Amino acid sequence: MATDTDAGDLEFFFDFISPYGYFASERVLALAAQLQRRVRWRPFHMRAVMKDHLGVTQAMSDVPLKGAYVRRDVRRTAELHGFPYAPAPTAGFSSVTAARVFYLVQAHDAQQAAAYAQAVFRSHHARGISPNTWAQCASLAQAAGVPDGVVDEGVHGGLARDRFRQATEDAVAAGVWGTPTLRIDAELFWGFDRMDAVAAWVRHAERNRESR
Repeated sequence: MATDTDAGDLEFFFDFISPYGYFASERVLALAAQLQRRVRWRPFHMRAVMKDHLGVTQAMSDVPLKGAYVRRDVRRTAELHGFPYAPAPTAGFSSVTAARVFYLVQAHDAQQAAAYAQAVFRSHHARGISPNTWAQCASLAQAAGVPDGVVDEGVHGGLARDRFRQATEDAVAAGVWGTPTLRIDAELFWGFDRMDAVAAWVRHAERNRESR
């Protein structure tokens, strides 16, 4: 899928199902403003990457020992950072439709796509409502200012599937294997807890260039 990504963009790869992706979505715009970069929102299908490339079929929260830790850490992280967190059951949320609708919205208006993405994250993770159906996702898009025709499933459903499939392939080609992942200046940073490292690395790289 051709994109209009600029080399200096802060690319934000995520799956809507990820609580850490939700946390990152609440901070990524501020990080980009700090770095004077533009955010490019890149939802991809994490479960497909886990199955096809990592050989993993269990959700992280279902893995023995690790799952218990993750469930506690997610709530601890939300409390520490002040994020509203009252999620719907993960097993009841398929993020595929939400991501497909995203790529239709993004092709129409990037700012509206960002607002829509945040609305999807907040609906599932903060309000306990999983936007599983096309109608639910279209409603969130319309609330973000997107005209009805942009997300008409009957007209654009096939295109949406193709764009999301290609976006997942593009994420893998970029070296992305986890959610959330940030990419800036060809460097990858995986995890909400690595967001501070993004800014630190950019400053470090700038100092190195200035000293040459």
